[in-house]
Amino acid sequence: MNCPMKLGENAGILLDYAAGKLNAETCAQIERHIETCPACTEFAGVCQALDSWEPPEVSLDFDRRLYTRIDQNVPWWTRLLRPLNPLFRHSVPIGAAAGVVIMAGLLMNRPASAPAIPSAQSAQVETLQPEQVESALDEMEMLREFNHLVPDNGPKM
Repeated sequence: MNCPMKLGENAGILLDYAAGKLNAETCAQIERHIETCPACTEFAGVCQALDSWEPPEVSLDFDRRLYTRIDQNVPWWTRLLRPLNPLFRHSVPIGAAAGVVIMAGLLMNRPASAPAIPSAQSAQVETLQPEQVESALDEMEMLREFNHLVPDNGPKM
């Protein structure tokens, strides 16, 4: 038999064994496996310990003593505000949501910023003579031809 603890998918069979829900044949297989597998032996031991555990009897004044002890450890302001807790529980989230909506409205209705005033200095346009433009184009063509003539040896380090 494969170990149900190691497979994980058959781990429920051990719980059924502990609860006594298995038929006699499957129960016998599990018992034989438990004798050889330490993990399943430990699981069976824990189940037996839980089955044999008896909870202690609860005293009649348990609730009164518990609530008295809880009240002793509570700060005075908490005891003072305890009656208002239901009010705070609902109003604080509503107030926070209202604050978010108001802030969103204020940010969306904010007037657009004024356009920047241009500075006193402005760009000057230089006029060129047609001969100057033709000369610059010729020089650029000459540089392009020169670049084709120079061999590329890769990056220099």
